[in-house]
Amino acid sequence: MSKPVNVYSISEVSQTLNENLPDVLARLGYTETFELVDQKLLIGYSVAIVAAVSFVIDKQFVHKDIVKYQQYLVGIYCILSVIFWYFKKYVEKAVVYSGKNDTETIKVKTSYEDSKPLYTVTLIDKKKKTLVSTLEINKVFNKEGYLQSELFLEWIKQQLATLSSKRQ
Repeated sequence: MSKPVNVYSISEVSQTLNENLPDVLARLGYTETFELVDQKLLIGYSVAIVAAVSFVIDKQFVHKDIVKYQQYLVGIYCILSVIFWYFKKYVEKAVVYSGKNDTETIKVKTSYEDSKPLYTVTLIDKKKKTLVSTLEINKVFNKEGYLQSELFLEWIKQQLATLSSKRQ
């Protein structure tokens, strides 16, 4: 059994629900994919490699011989940093789960507003059809603060069915 959460703290409730999404969707036949994480790692490692190359050539060669190379490396570093920022801000923004089953691929974004007991879930399928649903947290948490995973599972299943019917 999970530990109780403070149901009056929407950020704590949201974090608990986000942590339980992969388990719930796995029970519904979805396998989590890590494409966004892989892309973010690729960009991040590229930034680190460019910085390391810049450091090494700066230490190994005379400054006046490498100024042009350093300018290129700084330019590449800036470009990669902007790409990384764009990726975090616009591509990966609020995505807490991406997965697929035999027939479909989905991304799940979540958000909440402070001081409101509402958990907003946005489901996006491969064809970019979206469904925005709001869950009242008292529907899936009991008074003691325990998540009722069966109710959360049923709610997610209902939202996925709505998204499927929206596609047709």
